[in-house]
Amino acid sequence: MDDSVATIGLGRTFPDLAGSHAALWSGGALTYPADPNASAGDGTQVYRTAVGRIIATPPPDCEGATGTLTISTRVTLNGPGAGQWQDGSLMLYRGTTQIVEDQAMRFAPVGHVETLTVSAPVTAADLASGNLRVALYLETFHVTSKSWTADQFTITAQLNGCAVQFLRTFVIDCDTGAVLTHSDTTLDGRPYTPTGQVGQCNPPNNTSR
Repeated sequence: MDDSVATIGLGRTFPDLAGSHAALWSGGALTYPADPNASAGDGTQVYRTAVGRIIATPPPDCEGATGTLTISTRVTLNGPGAGQWQDGSLMLYRGTTQIVEDQAMRFAPVGHVETLTVSAPVTAADLASGNLRVALYLETFHVTSKSWTADQFTITAQLNGCAVQFLRTFVIDCDTGAVLTHSDTTLDGRPYTPTGQVGQCNPPNNTSR
């Protein structure tokens, strides 16, 4: 994750939250300070917005994989004012197109805490392209000023269709040739439990010479 330099076109009601947002992306806390008035927005309300770009290198042999991306974060309304009609939202974008959104509770009271979560289908190419963006906007002025804390940010991608290489070692009965047992390890020797269909990467050449 990094702070996105590209706009997602939310409009002047949603000005950028000043400073780095890295603390949130790394799982720490990020404060949305209260705005004293609506001059930073449309003259009526202000929603400060943190936008981050998602960049991930899929594992080898996952280029054509598809799966699900899930993002969540906890938000706390610190006050001094209570929330109004639309208090905030967690959104996922592909370029400037919104994919999915989870809105915070409306008219939230001071001290309100909730976790916002979005989940959407993605491809390995999406993750590698840097074209996916997450946006968290929170209302910092509408009727009254209010501050928020966002924390416990998590992002996970579950890909299906990856061809993972591992070693399978067989124990064979010398008299009968029967396979007695087998063990699986990663290529560097760590225990591994395969999922899905298991196949042989490069079938041996058994042709007699």
